[in-house]
Amino acid sequence: MDFPTTRSDVVKTAFNMQENTPIRETMHYPSLPIEAHDHLSTLKQSRNTLAPIYILPDELLVNVWLLCVQEGSQTDVLLHTLALVCKSWYRGVLKYPVLWCHLQAYCKSKRYNGWVRQKSQNCPLHLHLSSENPYASDTLINMVMPSSRRWKSIVLAPCDGPRPVILDTGLKMLTGANLDHLTSFEAQISTNCSLPEPFALLGTPALREVRLERYPLRWRTFNAPQLRALRINALRFRAPSFSQPLNVLRSTQFLEILLLKDSTFATSSPDVPSPQNSPVHLPRLRALYLSFFAHAPCDDLLRLIQTEGLQQLLGRTVNFDLWEPPRCPILNNIRSLIPPTGAIDLYYHNNVHISTDPHPFYPIQWPYHDDALATEGFAFTSTKRAKMEDFLGIAKWVSSLGMHVIVKLELGNPWWRRKEVREIPVALLDHLPTLRTLVIREGVNVDALFAQLGRPKRESSGRLHWPWPELVNLDLGDSNVIEAQVLVDLAQSRWGNTGAPPSTSEPSVEPTKEERPPKLKSLATPYTFSSEARLQVETLAVEGRPRPESPKGDPEAPSNSRSE
Repeated sequence: MDFPTTRSDVVKTAFNMQENTPIRETMHYPSLPIEAHDHLSTLKQSRNTLAPIYILPDELLVNVWLLCVQEGSQTDVLLHTLALVCKSWYRGVLKYPVLWCHLQAYCKSKRYNGWVRQKSQNCPLHLHLSSENPYASDTLINMVMPSSRRWKSIVLAPCDGPRPVILDTGLKMLTGANLDHLTSFEAQISTNCSLPEPFALLGTPALREVRLERYPLRWRTFNAPQLRALRINALRFRAPSFSQPLNVLRSTQFLEILLLKDSTFATSSPDVPSPQNSPVHLPRLRALYLSFFAHAPCDDLLRLIQTEGLQQLLGRTVNFDLWEPPRCPILNNIRSLIPPTGAIDLYYHNNVHISTDPHPFYPIQWPYHDDALATEGFAFTSTKRAKMEDFLGIAKWVSSLGMHVIVKLELGNPWWRRKEVREIPVALLDHLPTLRTLVIREGVNVDALFAQLGRPKRESSGRLHWPWPELVNLDLGDSNVIEAQVLVDLAQSRWGNTGAPPSTSEPSVEPTKEERPPKLKSLATPYTFSSEARLQVETLAVEGRPRPESPKGDPEAPSNSRSE
């Protein structure tokens, strides 16, 4: 498509790019009005030439307008604003039927929905209902019911105030509509509103996406064979039996995203094994989010789902016996879930959390937006109180997977408020060889762990092997159980000049500077430490800090001096 050309002199004049001349500099006052008039005429000419109204073709303009219409909340106001720009835009807005496809229950213009019926021709229609104005929504449904074959999507927006939802009558009317071409259904109810009765979606063979926020759904009558994404985040969302959601999943072989959050089932365990309760195979599933209440069968649902291409997994309220590889098919294929270059973080605090970088925590709306699926990852949480032995077993299991590295360990104590101190087992040192960051929270005793952390093992070749040789970040800022002398002894034995004897029965051999592990890049000490103890530890353990000289001039000997 040819665009109108613009002369260079017009552009220079429009943007005041003319060269300065002695005549312009010595211009007399009577000539100023004439020059201003000429300059104004040139600006008008250049504006008409350079304006996007005349440069952009109608085909490109309508695509820009369509993006604005799809993202806007008040389509009638937006189209009215576009039409008032100029005559060209007025004709363009009325010319293209694709712009007149969004029907709204609440409009500032009383004629807008009538214009949509007239201008949309045979284009697909998008219905925007509102629980804030239920009667207007019922009126809108009645008006466009003859054109139900053209319905492409239905959105039920939440109301702002604590009003009851009276849209049940309107939504039940949808069962009498022809929904053969409906591809998207979204219903949101505000947390201040009372919950409506569940409804059913019948005859939706083309439905690809369902999103429900606090809006129940009747599983028994739900049938969508082409479904790609099912996102249900609904309080008091109930299924009469465990087999019904399985039947829905079994009939959706193209499902890619599954989110079930804050849902309840009639039973806390699956029904008696039967062909209807057999494992569900979802070959295209790439994102799975399960977050149930304490007595919901999250574990059983995980055991029955089979998939090969899963990229993201996030679950809550699970039992730790799932970590045994024979129990859960998804966890058996964990090698395909974690990318080869993934770095796992282990957490033991209020719950157990395992995740991969660069997203240690997924956003709260995950996976509502497709951009959250751009990064592959694995995450699992549990609200069940776990013993440290269970966490040690998880660490052993994860470290045995291979193909990836464990880089961060965060240890806390969920029982610290009850004045219970948890002791970290020393055996944890043998299972995290690639650990780079260690974080210790409140109520955790690491005396025995730190004693062995500064004690290398003598290999058969005579080489010293240090526990966690890649450890470079140590965060003890929130710790309240560690004694200052314990950390000083660790700094002296691991990074200083006073080496602790190896953990074997062999006599102690002073490690050389080359045999010691690298110093820390970052160190956070408890605020209860004295300044002398903090300075001594940082001088010995942190990279780039000069070691204090001994009275004999030996730079390797530790000292309590403040000079650096």
